Amino acid sequence: MKLYFLLEIKRALISQSFLVGIALTVIGMVLWILPKFENYPDMFEMGRTGSLYWFIWLHGGYTALFSPVLATIPFARSYAQDRNSGFSRFVLQRLSTFRYSVIRLVSNALAGGLVLALPSAGAMLWVTAMFPMIPRIELAQSHFFWNLSPPSPIVYMGLQITTAFMFGATTATLGLAASVLFRNSFYANVIPFFLYTLFAVIAAYSRLVYLSPFVMWDPSINTYATTTSFTVQYFAVWLVILFVYIRFFRAREQ
Repeated sequence: MKLYFLLEIKRALISQSFLVGIALTVIGMVLWILPKFENYPDMFEMGRTGSLYWFIWLHGGYTALFSPVLATIPFARSYAQDRNSGFSRFVLQRLSTFRYSVIRLVSNALAGGLVLALPSAGAMLWVTAMFPMIPRIELAQSHFFWNLSPPSPIVYMGLQITTAFMFGATTATLGLAASVLFRNSFYANVIPFFLYTLFAVIAAYSRLVYLSPFVMWDPSINTYATTTSFTVQYFAVWLVILFVYIRFFRAREQ
């Protein structure tokens, strides 16, 4: 089991799909920030806003919008591909269904989390090297959780990177569950994005914006987001995803 687990981790992280996911995440950040350069005549003017401002800007935009798709690119389609090719049956001759499902779950979640967290970490290194560490208390986003005091810029960035990993792991697992449910790799990429946007619209029009999936990516966007609501939201989403994944994984392989 240990050897196969290491092989799956390697397959998830050292792959063309993982590199494509990283590249698209970085491209999304670059395309989002480039127009802002036109508003600043020189680097001195840009530096007056501080590193936290630019990190918040890089972390939003296209990357935030397409994060559910980006997280599913590396490995969420793997089950459907292996199942349809017959490779999963070959593996299950040597591993129990439970062990195989856990290995696939962990490797996919790790790849989905890192494909979003690594570019965010790179963005933090870039902004802290280029711009001064000026606290932006006047920014609404300075309150990462609204029931806590604004953290220091470096702590805020660290929290955002951690949240990016959590969000990536969650949506990648949702994509994996979709690939198990439908045995179609296409749904692994489409369904997380569809549900992400659908529930965001429903939450907005029902005035339950604090339950929007966007809050799972960035709690600072809503004044009702607290550590408790954030934790409960993630717990509820994981509960549903794992139920679907475990229930239908067993059904497909029995």
